[in-house]
Amino acid sequence: MAAGSPHDTARASVHTHPADRVAEMWPDGSVSDSVRHVLVLAEQVGDHEIRRRMGTLLRTPLTVQQLRCMTILVVHGTASPQQLSTLLQVSPATMTGIADRLVRAGMITRHVDDRDGRGRTIIPTQAGQQVVRSLMSLDIESDVAVLSGLTEDELAGLRAGLAGIVRELQRLGEPGGVDGNGH
Repeated sequence: MAAGSPHDTARASVHTHPADRVAEMWPDGSVSDSVRHVLVLAEQVGDHEIRRRMGTLLRTPLTVQQLRCMTILVVHGTASPQQLSTLLQVSPATMTGIADRLVRAGMITRHVDDRDGRGRTIIPTQAGQQVVRSLMSLDIESDVAVLSGLTEDELAGLRAGLAGIVRELQRLGEPGGVDGNGH
């Protein structure tokens, strides 16, 4: 591979320091130094979480499309095949195949729709919910170990900061939710 190829550029950006990556994203100074510093720290925490979850991701029995489907079901609790087909942007036939494989894997169940008895609803099983949560949710045991190592002042600052983040997330809504419109 020749020096300066796209592969070299991609490899170099992966190994760029988080502070440099954050500075590249907002070169015009539109973000305060305090916000930049928090973004750098958040990126470092995120990188650690990616490495920590890599084994779980590699052991998951689901394809990417199946994982997307399961994530929607875990968030919503239930959905019709038509809703899933629309959200996943796949044909009804493709959705049927995804659902068939998830049923065989014990990740979902199909039930007759109580409203009219003709349609079907798809519900995640406990096993399906566990697979998604193991990939998407916080690792509470590891978090306790990390948080237990912080001082009382650090914990108080973290509590205040997280409360502010939750407040702003609630104020802004949920852009990019499972339907792309925050729902």
